[in-house]
Amino acid sequence: MHTALNKTLASLPDDTKIYPGHEYTKQNVKFLTTVLQTEPVKKLQAFAENNEQTQGKFTIGDEKQYNVFMRLHVSILSPSRPLHSSQHKLKPSQDPTVQKATGKTDPVDVMGRLREMKNSM
Repeated sequence: MHTALNKTLASLPDDTKIYPGHEYTKQNVKFLTTVLQTEPVKKLQAFAENNEQTQGKFTIGDEKQYNVFMRLHVSILSPSRPLHSSQHKLKPSQDPTVQKATGKTDPVDVMGRLREMKNSM
């Protein structure tokens, strides 16, 4: 899962649209809010609450902002840029909030702990 998300998918251009096979956004937001309380997560939550379907509305760049499974080694987007902006400013970083939530620092261990946390919801 770590390789698929953080190496394969993360290497795609940030403007690549996401078309998941199922509607996961509303369920995922519930979990995301237990780990991250960032502006991108709040925007995603509001979008999910106001839209029945979300497939094809978000990009890889958006996912890098709020998908905790993709924030093990991330390029954090400038908070001054809205979701869907083509002018994101990237800054390489690790997300200490995700690490703190899991109590782990190794990316594979963080991923494993996140999965356990989500499965227990």
